[in-house]
Amino acid sequence: MDTATPAGGRDYTVWWFLAGAALVTLFFYRDFVFHPERLLFGSDMLFEGISLRRFYVDEILAGRGVPLWVPHVYGGMPFVAILPGPIFYPSTILYFLLPLHRAIGWTFVLHTFLNGAFGYFLGRSFRLRPASAAVCGASFLLAGYVTSHLFGGQDGRMFTMTLIPLALGLLNRGLERNEFRWFAGLAFVIAAQTFSAHVQMMYFSCLALAAFCLYHVAFRVPPPASGEPRGRAYGRPLAWFALANVAAVLIAAPQFFPTLTVLEHVTRAAGERGYEFAASWALPPQELTAFFLPDLIGSLPGSYWGQNPIKLHTEYLGAVPLALAILGISAGFGRALDRDQRRVVWFLAGAGLLGVLFALGAATPVHRIAYTLLPMMSSLRAPSMMLGPVTVFVALLAAYGWEAALNRRAAVGATADDGTGTNSAGRRLSWPVLVLGGPILLLGAAAALNPQGLANFVLLSWYPEGWSRQPSAVSIEALRLNGLFLLAGFGLAWGAARGVARHSFGAWTLAVVLAFGIMDLWRVDARYLRVQDADASLATDPVIAALHENTEPGERVWAPSLAGPTPNYRPNQLAYYGVPSASGLQKFLLRPYARLVGGITPDEGLLRHPVVRRLLNVRYLITPGAQEGVEAVAEASGRHLYELPSELPYAYFPASIETVGDTAAAVARTLEVSDPARLTIVEDRAGIEAPSAGRGSASLVRREPDRIELEVVADRGGLLAVSEIHHERWKAILDGEEAVVWRVNTAFRGVEVPPGRHELVFQYRSPPFSIGVWVSLLTVVGLTVSILVSWRRRSRGSEA
Repeated sequence: MDTATPAGGRDYTVWWFLAGAALVTLFFYRDFVFHPERLLFGSDMLFEGISLRRFYVDEILAGRGVPLWVPHVYGGMPFVAILPGPIFYPSTILYFLLPLHRAIGWTFVLHTFLNGAFGYFLGRSFRLRPASAAVCGASFLLAGYVTSHLFGGQDGRMFTMTLIPLALGLLNRGLERNEFRWFAGLAFVIAAQTFSAHVQMMYFSCLALAAFCLYHVAFRVPPPASGEPRGRAYGRPLAWFALANVAAVLIAAPQFFPTLTVLEHVTRAAGERGYEFAASWALPPQELTAFFLPDLIGSLPGSYWGQNPIKLHTEYLGAVPLALAILGISAGFGRALDRDQRRVVWFLAGAGLLGVLFALGAATPVHRIAYTLLPMMSSLRAPSMMLGPVTVFVALLAAYGWEAALNRRAAVGATADDGTGTNSAGRRLSWPVLVLGGPILLLGAAAALNPQGLANFVLLSWYPEGWSRQPSAVSIEALRLNGLFLLAGFGLAWGAARGVARHSFGAWTLAVVLAFGIMDLWRVDARYLRVQDADASLATDPVIAALHENTEPGERVWAPSLAGPTPNYRPNQLAYYGVPSASGLQKFLLRPYARLVGGITPDEGLLRHPVVRRLLNVRYLITPGAQEGVEAVAEASGRHLYELPSELPYAYFPASIETVGDTAAAVARTLEVSDPARLTIVEDRAGIEAPSAGRGSASLVRREPDRIELEVVADRGGLLAVSEIHHERWKAILDGEEAVVWRVNTAFRGVEVPPGRHELVFQYRSPPFSIGVWVSLLTVVGLTVSILVSWRRRSRGSEA
């Protein structure tokens, strides 16, 4: 394990490492993998993320293709455009091969293994020895900031972070070898990050890649050969990197185009703007200690006593990776690494420090500068997510730390005679180790010897007087264990590196070091891995069964978040069972509907304005407790289902029409009207005469997410109002001819129907999605051809 390729034949380190990573992964998830009746718990997955994924899978399996509209939340919304999850991500194929709850769990298992595999690839892409690459892979395999997102079920974020080492490795190979095929591969990886639907982590990843590309061009590109234009030598890598990013956007066009075009039609919470929003959910400075003492400030409910409202993850880097990363930084100031390796270490250390300062949010100027200069920053909160790239940098620094030890081992014989051996080198490099490792070890010793005293010191010195939160007794005991593992991990890593460098220890030493490092990360990550019985979590209860039996197409249910003896259904939970809801929980809300209900959380508007419930055709109400004087249709776990009177048909001809000139007037008048069947508000459209009141009836014939069919009988021609949310992508086809869709009652649809019997069809069409599919396919074909041509040319060159 000391050289890249043994003299006697092939090196099998990669296969040993991948086998070990697979075993570690399977054993880590053993309570899920070997129990088919269980699912992985995720606080955001149940029942937020899983609901829309089930809707997606059901529509595909029903043969209707990718749904473009979801009727189950907020009365109806665009589906692909609101980033419902990694619906186009490669591992989503598992959704159609396994039960959904098992498939989601297996995607987490797969990506934990890929953490290690891509980490190993990253080390090798920087031309490190297989043993050093194994350090990189093992450091990232169970990295705390990545793996702990299991608790929240935040798969998109985890998937994007898993791909960062692969992207950085491909970028470095492209830059070093000056071959476009590696940039083509990078385009596929960035596109996959986009398909994960976690735009922010993808953006932060691209910022890290861009920083490395610029650093490479500035400090690592060799001087151009005689006769070669200087601009070409420096400009080509930048051009190829830019082209890779453009190609990634084009590959991800089916996701990117609809989302980009829907932004002008949606709204977010009123507070989600300005620097205060952008700097929220930053990493508090006190919690920098979580890198090496994860239980000093704690995490998860019951143990966290820091500044943020809640914390469901850890930033723990691991004792062994951190110790070796410090050795890697130290080697950047010596001669154990060659010049190019030292420059990479300087970038990793500098970019890592910059990333940490960014993650601190408003506590340093770095985030404010980025907020001012970089696009999209004003729309993104949680600067702490920059720790995703930082974790990758630390893993690679750890690999360089071990690489330096192997370089000293290889050089010890040659330097023994002239007095420049490892002893002298060790003395020269000791100051970075002491400066970086000394404070960490002091805190680790304090945690091991007197955890209560350390916690009290932090509470009194780092927090304002009278801080309401206090460390728990469980946290104090865990903190002592943190200190012991920290001291043992640093001692083992530094002692092993020194021993290997001096030929005191053999190659087997690394296996012991990595085993301890994985065990250390495992003990912290395990608290974020929880399993549940799938039937107990997902089974249909009597309330849901009653809704399935009684709800007619076009009717909706409302489960407000009211105080009660038991919690009500979560905002997206009804969608999991295919029950259309008047509320929901999504990042965006269509503006007309948001205006009608008064914001992105509709419960308050639905409570205050009964007319909104009638317009939405809300027929059933679920409350977290019994209502006096009313008989419930069904009850389950303290949740009571009530049927509301049918006051307004799904589609109706209003008795009179009032036209208003703007949206503000429409909102005001809509909320003033007590009976929409008697008076409906229509927003005026320039150049088109508003419809008049008609008379007749309409019946719903067919209702699918992207298509609604009605049979209309108009005794007198006029406006037909329909209880469906208005959006410009919905087209009305009346007897085969496209008709104008009016916005009525602020947020709903209306169509003018002439006298007689007619067939009215609403069809949702999304040109951005359709165009995006073709653009993506053509880009994939083009990049694939470029990779094959490049490989063929390379093969011919090697044969010649």
